[in-house]
Amino acid sequence: MASIAPEAALDWSTARTVALRRDCHRCVECGEAEYASLDVHHRVPRSAGGGNEASNLTTLCDGCHARRHPNLQVSLSRRAIERWALRLARWLDTQRALPDEIESLSAALRIFGKERLREGQLEAVLAALRGEDVLVVRPTGSGKTLCFQLPAVMRDGSTFVLSPLKALMKDQVAELQARKIPGTFINSDLGHDEKKARYELLGDGALKFLYCTPERFGENVRHEELAALGGMRPAFLVVDEAHCVVRWGDAFRPDYSRIAAIRELLGNPPVLAFTATAGVSMQRQIKDSLGVPDARTLVTGADRPNIALIRHFVPYDARKSEPEKEREQMVRRAELIARLVRDVRAGKTMIFVPTIKIGTALQLALADQGLNLPFYHSRFGTANERDMIVGRFTGRLEPSLDAVICTNAFSMGLDVPNVRLVINWQHPASVEDYLQEFGRAGRDGAPATAVLLVGGSRDKSLLDWMAEQSLKHAAEAGEMSAQDRIVALSRRKEAIAAMHEIATRPDSCFRTMLLRRLVGESETGTRPTISVRVLNWAFGEKSARFRSDFCCDNCDRERSQAFIGDAAPTRMPGRVPAR
Repeated sequence: MASIAPEAALDWSTARTVALRRDCHRCVECGEAEYASLDVHHRVPRSAGGGNEASNLTTLCDGCHARRHPNLQVSLSRRAIERWALRLARWLDTQRALPDEIESLSAALRIFGKERLREGQLEAVLAALRGEDVLVVRPTGSGKTLCFQLPAVMRDGSTFVLSPLKALMKDQVAELQARKIPGTFINSDLGHDEKKARYELLGDGALKFLYCTPERFGENVRHEELAALGGMRPAFLVVDEAHCVVRWGDAFRPDYSRIAAIRELLGNPPVLAFTATAGVSMQRQIKDSLGVPDARTLVTGADRPNIALIRHFVPYDARKSEPEKEREQMVRRAELIARLVRDVRAGKTMIFVPTIKIGTALQLALADQGLNLPFYHSRFGTANERDMIVGRFTGRLEPSLDAVICTNAFSMGLDVPNVRLVINWQHPASVEDYLQEFGRAGRDGAPATAVLLVGGSRDKSLLDWMAEQSLKHAAEAGEMSAQDRIVALSRRKEAIAAMHEIATRPDSCFRTMLLRRLVGESETGTRPTISVRVLNWAFGEKSARFRSDFCCDNCDRERSQAFIGDAAPTRMPGRVPAR
């Protein structure tokens, strides 16, 4: 078999240009003249000895080229199918609801290395490009980030992304840089010269994305920095992890309650807010706080059928003193956690704790079990040390880290597909928080398990006390009025009580109770128009997730007990579980 001469291979670009010019930039078979759809075809295949000389080349469109290669029809005609779908959708769009930028959807997808959109993503992208304010509630791992990055690259101008954590900013900006998309972040870790250089690039229009926290617009930021940001008119204002608006805005990080003012400073760009978990009440609170009460809400299913849910009751000995109870709980839980972590053969484990004190004690107790794990929390080490843990756990840095103890600050927005086990020391302060945490598991759609340790009323008492203290400190610092403190405390305690009821109720399906507190189990919104359905056919895909027959500890007691591997009860004592 003849081979292609090196000279011919090197001259391919010139030969292709000659063939296109000779054929007047038209398909020689159907006359298609759209340049983006034209391919140059070898009359005698290269595998049969054909060369790259122009006499062996002919110009064909994607469709006609695919007809010549039966085994590559879909690959070669993919772009043609997409263009035809766009034309058909435009023709069917009698209400003129499709934005002009939709023509670049195919090219934008390929910038991010994608060919298909997941269910619900197209609707979010179209709403953004129409200039609508949008709140998107999508499960963890379902592609929320692409929902704002796509319209951002399809629209002129920069996009500002308000992100809660420095580690999350660095992770997303690193991904953008890997795609050769100009984006950066600005935070307090940067030196003066580095900040100045980034602001200059932003002012020159050289950046597509700017990541920062809401505090970047606060009173403690230098005036010249505020002036630089305030003079910008971004295409979109993105609020990532939007549940923080409600969870943090009243006390912990009050700047989250001032995003509406930030939006006004930036010229009122469309707001695109994203979160993994928000029930009806929280959705309303988020939109009101952001100053977009009429924002469109797009919700997809919150159920994670590939994750088995297990509640495991760890009783206290009422005869012992409080210090003895705490020591006994630490030893018993550490033994259980160490055993579960060691049983994870391929994948990663996250262990959530409610406080730094408990996390530090657990770290020491696990070390006594021969398991040395790092503990990530907001006050741990330097910024570089915290980034080191994140990088090792995500696989960005070596050596790899397979398990970590953490507070909820660690998990938000991290894209780690192979977390096989999530353990919660106790239930968190709301159903939304719990779904956010156990939702770190199984992002690749493969089977995973979430274990929630339950200790009875002491769990609720700790969370109530933490809520009282945080709001007390906020009021003393002048960050909220006495009346606002009362309202916020009532709201927090209501959410704590609801989560506690679900965690300790032994006679109902754990999964069903969680979903009832949310709207995630049912789709919302009007039926898409026929033009949108055409685009979904061409660009969309149905996400295929593993659906486990292992639901929860109530629905499958034997398998739950086998997973825990202990003779102790997996549930709170009380009523006989429903079967």
